[in-house]
Amino acid sequence: MAGEINLVPQFHRQAYQVMDAPQQAYLLLEILPTAAAPGTGSLPVNFGLVLDRSGSMAGDKLRQMKAAAQSIVDRLGPDDLLSVTVFDDTADLIVPAESVYDRELIKRRISMIDERGGTHMSTGMRKGLQELQKNLSPGWVSRMLLLTDGQTWEDQPACLELADQCRMSGIPVHALGLGVGSENNWDPRLLEDLAQRSGGEWTVVEAPEDVAAAFESTLRTMQGTAVSNASLTLRMVAGVSPRNVWRVVPLITRLGHHSVSTHDIQVYLGDVQHGVGQAVLAELLLPPRPVGLYRMLQADITYDVPGAGLVGERADVDVVLNYTDDLNLASQLNPRLMNMIERVTAHKLQTQALDEAAAGEVNKATQRLRAAATRLLELGETEMAQMASQQAQQIEQAGQVDQAAAQKMRYATRRLTENQ
Repeated sequence: MAGEINLVPQFHRQAYQVMDAPQQAYLLLEILPTAAAPGTGSLPVNFGLVLDRSGSMAGDKLRQMKAAAQSIVDRLGPDDLLSVTVFDDTADLIVPAESVYDRELIKRRISMIDERGGTHMSTGMRKGLQELQKNLSPGWVSRMLLLTDGQTWEDQPACLELADQCRMSGIPVHALGLGVGSENNWDPRLLEDLAQRSGGEWTVVEAPEDVAAAFESTLRTMQGTAVSNASLTLRMVAGVSPRNVWRVVPLITRLGHHSVSTHDIQVYLGDVQHGVGQAVLAELLLPPRPVGLYRMLQADITYDVPGAGLVGERADVDVVLNYTDDLNLASQLNPRLMNMIERVTAHKLQTQALDEAAAGEVNKATQRLRAAATRLLELGETEMAQMASQQAQQIEQAGQVDQAAAQKMRYATRRLTENQ
């Protein structure tokens, strides 16, 4: 079966001016599920919860986490698979991967989770991945939900390696950072990297009472998956070179790309949802050309269709652009795409500033945050602009960014392209 995905390309200009030197171009590639893709909210899932039970989770956080996990049990059917792994310095599998038949037994096991120890995230990820891998099948949508409120110690490289293993198994990681501020010192950069490398997402859950909604949102996206394990390849003609690749729908995500041949690069997209799809923004350097229409690249995507049990389906599109010596035509910009570029730039400036602040590069971080604030204000994002300005002042005065602000800011600007 084919036709589950449409690829729709558009450049940021109607045409590109003929010139003697290479020039920059932005390509937006929309990845849109069609009616041929089965599953609109009822796909069976292979869902692995990997939950932090370290000492800092004591109290309301642990109670709300257990209630959220129990709520997921009530929302799964007999065709769904659930596993629950908890971790501190060690990890325990409290619910092996199994069909959800005896709901009360599973909920009793969850209710017995107690807080203890420190935070060693890779231990929980490894055991949770092993359970998910036992039931990999084209018929199920598989995902790991990872929740933590603290910073894992001395095992960040192991966590990243496990995220790579998740990607290779077709298991995106949805990472949740619970709470904001010094008492909830989870690392937003690490969660972002785990999500990006696995093809998943990451989310800030500001308060314990929001945990249930975050769990349920993750389950809904799984059940609404149109295609899974999606991988995009851009096959460029000689002279075209890629610079950066970002996902801009549903959220802004920096996508690591790797070369698969002299002129081809590949990015991993993970799951694509009905009603949302994905969109990728590629920054390219174009070679000089005389007037005319030219095929610059071919975009192709391979994917699985869990609702139909299909593996390795493919869709592609040729991407053509126009070189012109008409200055009026070359000056015509795509307003929607230009707006997206501005929003990605604001996100990029802010995240770079946060990284520089963490590295002690005070002057760079301050300048970049103020530049981000200016762009955010121009975009009408007044609250985000104010926070960026406040943190620029905070860095000047204290030499570092506020922990709670850093956690919220990195995630907040990822949402700048929602509903655009």
